[in-house]
Amino acid sequence: MTIDTSSLLNFLLVFVRISSFMVTVPVFSGRQIPNRYKIGFSVVLSVLCVGVINEPIQSFPLGKMVLLILKEFMVGIVLGLVANILFYAVQLAGALLDLLIGFSMASLFDPTFGTNSQITGRFKNILAVLVLLATNGHHLLIQGVLASFDWITLQSSVPAVMDGRLSTFLMDCVQQMFMIGFMMAAPLIGTLFIVDVALGIIARTVPQMNVFAIFPPVKILIHFMMYIFILPGFFYLLKVLFETMFGSMNSILKIMGA
Repeated sequence: MTIDTSSLLNFLLVFVRISSFMVTVPVFSGRQIPNRYKIGFSVVLSVLCVGVINEPIQSFPLGKMVLLILKEFMVGIVLGLVANILFYAVQLAGALLDLLIGFSMASLFDPTFGTNSQITGRFKNILAVLVLLATNGHHLLIQGVLASFDWITLQSSVPAVMDGRLSTFLMDCVQQMFMIGFMMAAPLIGTLFIVDVALGIIARTVPQMNVFAIFPPVKILIHFMMYIFILPGFFYLLKVLFETMFGSMNSILKIMGA
């Protein structure tokens, strides 16, 4: 069984890749953006992209077309997942800090990830999204998925899925996510550790002091005071995070397009 080729088939393959990318990429995948807007934006990008793709398909077996649709779906998912894994470093840093200062007992719904997140993690995530939008990082994300058609054509295969290069690179992204997330939280983690030691010494020397009533507000106060001094360093780490994220998207295109 064959299907007559037309621009509609090209549009279908392009739409599958772009729409699957929108499902996993940071900012666009958040639940604060309605699904109809995501679909409409994917349709507009697909129409614009089909007009510049010079890859005519005259006839196609149905079985191969299904495989190509699955391939396009995988390419879009993996490309957005690489960016989302690294972007999750911000949420990880906030979760580590909330665990130390006691904010982990209070959680807020995070529409970006669709899960409950702690207060500091939500705050850091909002700052990261604002910086990404202010520096036109969302334009680079869109440019990344559009550039993927130059590396991975509609009719090409992705051998990196079978030889393990793709899974190895995703594991490297997870490793970088943990490293950057810990770097974001390290100054406050060290400070709060020193505060815990000092408060522990005070509790041993002054046993009459009500530890559970005094120590939590003190740790929260020191946490926010330190935040004023380390906020410039956080923005620098966001710069490193975004450079790593865009570089990883470029690397994953080279791996899948090789």
